[in-house]
Amino acid sequence: MNDYQLRVIKEKAELEVKIENLEAFIEKNPTFQTLSKEERGLLQSQLNVMSEYDGILESRIELFGYKE
Repeated sequence: MNDYQLRVIKEKAELEVKIENLEAFIEKNPTFQTLSKEERGLLQSQLNVMSEYDGILESRIELFGYKE
């Protein structure tokens, strides 16, 4: 496996941790509800984009032929 492929795999793993943390904040942290409607919307948009990016990285990793 090439260095850049390993970096993509590492990036995906790191991104998944960030996604989990943001999901937990949105779903379980009472502070989220104290934020303005605009900021809550932006955080939700951020989560959506991060999830989409995660899917793109997953597709790239599949093209590498990598199996976990």
